[in-house]
Amino acid sequence: MGRILPLGLPLAVGYMAQISISFTDAALVARSSSEALAGVTLAVSLFSLVMLFGLGLVTAVAPKVAASHQAGAADELRGWAVQGAWLALLAGALGIVVLLNTEHILVLIGQNPGVAAIAQDYNNGAAAGLPFFLLYVDARCLMTGVGRPKPATWIMLAAVPLNLVLGYSMIFGVGRLPGLGVFGAGLASSVVRMFASVLVGVVLLRGRTFRELDLRAGSPAPRPPMLLELGRVGAWIGVRILLGEGFLPVLAFFVARHGAHAVAAHAVALRLESLIVVFALGFSSAATAAAAWAHEGKDWRALRDLRTALLLIGLVYSLVLSSVVALCFHGIVRDVFGIHDRGTQTTLSSLLPLLIAYIVADTLVTMPMGYLVGLGDTRMPTAVVAAGNWILGLGSGAALSEFTPLGFYGLWLGAGIGTTCVTAFCFARAGKHIKTLRESVVNQHD
Repeated sequence: MGRILPLGLPLAVGYMAQISISFTDAALVARSSSEALAGVTLAVSLFSLVMLFGLGLVTAVAPKVAASHQAGAADELRGWAVQGAWLALLAGALGIVVLLNTEHILVLIGQNPGVAAIAQDYNNGAAAGLPFFLLYVDARCLMTGVGRPKPATWIMLAAVPLNLVLGYSMIFGVGRLPGLGVFGAGLASSVVRMFASVLVGVVLLRGRTFRELDLRAGSPAPRPPMLLELGRVGAWIGVRILLGEGFLPVLAFFVARHGAHAVAAHAVALRLESLIVVFALGFSSAATAAAAWAHEGKDWRALRDLRTALLLIGLVYSLVLSSVVALCFHGIVRDVFGIHDRGTQTTLSSLLPLLIAYIVADTLVTMPMGYLVGLGDTRMPTAVVAAGNWILGLGSGAALSEFTPLGFYGLWLGAGIGTTCVTAFCFARAGKHIKTLRESVVNQHD
């Protein structure tokens, strides 16, 4: 606990600040109209899918840097960071192509053309920020791997109020300058992500905190073997994150069949769930570095204690925050999102118990995922997440929504069932790694 909390808390706060950008966009746009909120929800859903896959690709840098740092291999450490930047630029460029075709994609999968057009407006502005965000992720992975993530957190925290001011100004206008509406919200987020990327780069290259790494001494040229290795490891992480974290955003496409109140309620629940559970991603990232350090040092006791710490932190955090959400729920809906429509408020009130249950389950499944990444275990967790969320979760949710009176709520109930099963697997899988390393150490001593 003493080791994971100082490393995980700054990362957790940074992740929460990161998701606050889309949270702020949704809260501001909600004041325009329900149609604008629905369009931005679908736009952010597609943006999240693209972003999450890219984030997974670049996250492969973290365990590589952590292992190099533990081994004292400075040149190798610099190489992983540089190749991570190249991977971020490549993934970002491909992501822009997808985002600039948002309207066509949404119409193709059966979404309302008017709402799809609004979604395209948002992503037209937001697309340019994707490569900058992934470069920021690469820098954050480097900082985490060497055990100093705080600068990345402070930078992302500074980006939140900047996004609020820019977003409000660009959406609604300032003085004689007209507002840009939904496009302005997306453009503001791109400017903020560029700000974060540039600033974190300056800190790494010129700041005193990372001077001994001498990052400018490394070659900026791409190294195909290292780049391919990052792509190989990162592809599994990206698919797993996409299947896990992208599940609720994709669920929005199924929710749309249940009417405007269901879409608006899902949008609010999605933003709240993302804002709360993203905190767990900080500890998950910290667990990646800590697990890599322990594995490199053949310390099975550290792996065992790390698993226990993650379980305790996840339980306490999710239960406390769920209680806060329950107590303040009506105020959040009314004052933060500006929703006064009776139908949407009633739908959200009915959804609250399922939302809280999902928050707890999703927090607990997120915590050990980084642990497994730090041990190089990516394929089996990816397969289990796919089966748990997309076969069991979505399948049971679709059946409950279609063949029972639960309707829209059946989708969330199914999602909770699938996520709970994945949680049980992750902690069991962690136990298997602990046992394997312990037996290996014992055999070496014998």
